[in-house]
This record gives sequence, structure tokens and C-alpha cells, in this order.
Amino acid sequence: MVLLVRPPGDKFTFRLFFKLAATIKCLKNSLYLWSAKIDPKYEHGWWPEKDKWVLETELDYRKHLIDSINQDVVLIGVKDHLTSGEFNSRFQKIPVIADYLKSLFEYYPNKKFILFTSVENLEFYINADNVRIVPWGGDITNHQHEYQKLQPILEKNLDSNYTFLSLNRNKRAHRAMLVSLLYGLDIQNSGLISCMFKDSIDDLFEYTDWKVTNTSVYLKGFDVLRTSSTSINDSPKIYHNNNNDNVANFKNKLANYYKDTFVEIVCETSYTEACYNLTEKTLNSIYGCSFPILLCSKGSVEFLRSMGLDMFDDIIDHSYDNISDPAERLECAILNNKELLTNNKRTKDLWIKNQNRFKNNIDFCRERLYNFYNTRSNDLFKEILHDYNI
Repeated sequence: MVLLVRPPGDKFTFRLFFKLAATIKCLKNSLYLWSAKIDPKYEHGWWPEKDKWVLETELDYRKHLIDSINQDVVLIGVKDHLTSGEFNSRFQKIPVIADYLKSLFEYYPNKKFILFTSVENLEFYINADNVRIVPWGGDITNHQHEYQKLQPILEKNLDSNYTFLSLNRNKRAHRAMLVSLLYGLDIQNSGLISCMFKDSIDDLFEYTDWKVTNTSVYLKGFDVLRTSSTSINDSPKIYHNNNNDNVANFKNKLANYYKDTFVEIVCETSYTEACYNLTEKTLNSIYGCSFPILLCSKGSVEFLRSMGLDMFDDIIDHSYDNISDPAERLECAILNNKELLTNNKRTKDLWIKNQNRFKNNIDFCRERLYNFYNTRSNDLFKEILHDYNI
């Protein structure tokens, strides 16, 4: 098996990939990639004569990768978002890494590929006849054993004046727009907010390329944001030695924020894309025992609901989850839940009354979450093998 640098904490999906590949004795023709290590400036060409396969590290793997595409059936596991950090467009163009994969499948039309992916809905971008897709869980399945032992925040500071939490570390368009909206609505004092990148954006709408109904609200909020201190001013470098230790970060930093808040605006990595990778951000919110307003791609709330998680539909207006336009989806998520975000006493009372539901979600995440991804991957893999007559 060709292995191109596993992400830190990645055990669940790697073991699942290895196990499934071994069932058909396909390990010699299997590739396991971490797309974060692919240079985003790469120009769409997997074929060897173009000589354009570039990795940020481990360049020697290029030849091994090309040589691995030499059997009739090829298994590829891609562990990551499949999107670029600068994927800000409000339009549904294909994410950068997904485009690389598409060019690979087109170059080898007579080979059969089975693609294991961290994201849901990748079929929106990749639908070639010679490819079958198995979503196997994204960053939400990293550090499985550590999260299973993590103590949730079931005791909150009921004297806290803060109602919501909004964590925004790496620069992404929807995070910049979210924080600007919160400040533009003048509700920033109701929450604990981080925005590690606020000084790196000069023009909000030049950066985001979003069309909104009321630009003045966002511009006002962005101006206030730029000239004031956010309530959370942690360093953006939360990981040491590139270890991505999300559990340690939860214990050492995030737990204190969750204790003082009751709702989280979960600003996931994916938002404008049709496909999405659920990450530790969603899992942290569940262990933080907060009412979730999930800012992710369209349909992500429904996916978690269908998985078996309680999304508190009687308390949170999740109608935003059905909206395609990212600007409209963001405004709907915040405006339709403004009372929950700002009425401190009411939200605390709701939290107290629903403690058992938070406990149930924790129980789900400790075991059944992983069972869900494992069972679904196994079932899809069996169906594909049948279709491919393997």
C-alpha cells in the first residue's frame, strides 16, 4: 500500500481502510493520501508525462503513486477536507483537491476506482462511471479512544453573563462574515467570540465575494471588530509539534469557554461547498454540551439528525440547513435564533431542563457514532464489490 503521510490522530479511518482493502487482497494497489499535504498550486495533472504531481513534503512518493495505478481495480483513501483554505466562492465550483481526483479518474477511464473520502456528498463533484465513493467519516472520527474517555461539560457556570460561544481560528469566508454579522447586530457582548484572523483582512467583501441584502450591517460589524478586542484572544497556534491534539486543546482551553456558555455557533471548516467534512469542532460542541447552531454546508444538520444525534429541533430553528445560498443560510441561522443567542436567562433555563438530552448525545458519540461510520462503510463497500463483480 502506498502511504502518503497520515494526519495526526488518524487511526479510525486508516484501520478501516486497511481492513476493507485486505478483504479483497487489494493492499498492493491501494493508496492512502492526506490531501493537506498536496500543494494547492498544483495544476490538475496526475499523469506521469506531465510531471506535475507535487507534494509539500515527501516528493519521492510521486513515482510510487504513479506506479501504483497499474491494476484494474484501485482503492484510494483520502483523509482530509478535499477543499482549499481559500475556497470562498458563493458558487458551486469544484473544490481544488476534488478536481485533482477527477482528472485522475478521467485519465484512466478503463480502470475501476473505489474512493474512500472524509467528506459527505462528494458525488456532487465526482460522478464518473468508473468511480464508486465510500464516505467513511472525517476529522470527527480522529482521536477516537481519547474522545471516548473525555469528560463532558455537564456542569455549567449558571452565573455566567455569556450565552453563546463562537470560535473562529483559521481564516475562512463564512467565519469572517459570521463575526462581522454578530458585531453588526450588536450582540457580541452576549457571547465569547474568537477571531484570530481579523487583522489579516482589509476588505471584507473583496475577500469573501458574498452578496448580501444589507451590506451596511456587515461593514459596520467588521469596522467594530477591527478596532476592538474579541472576548477570546488565544493564539491561533493551538497545536504543538503539528500534533493536532484536539482532546488536549479541549481540556486545556475550550472546556473553560464551554462552562461559561450554553449555545455554540459551530463554524465548521466546510461551508460554501456542496460536500462537507464534519470535524472535531462538531464533536467538541457535543462534549461541551451546548445547543448547536451548525454553520456547515447545506444538509449537514439533517445528516447528524439522521445519524441519531439530537439536534434540539424544538429549541433551535434549523431551517437554515435547507438553504443553498451561503449568505442567506448564515443570516437565517443567526437571525432566526437571535433570542436563543441573547436571552441569557431563558437559554439557561432551557439548558437546565434538557441536561439529559446532552448526556444522551455524549453516550451516542462514545460508541454509536463510530459504529455508524463503520457499518455504513462496510455496507457500501460490499455493494460496490457486487457491482464491480469482485
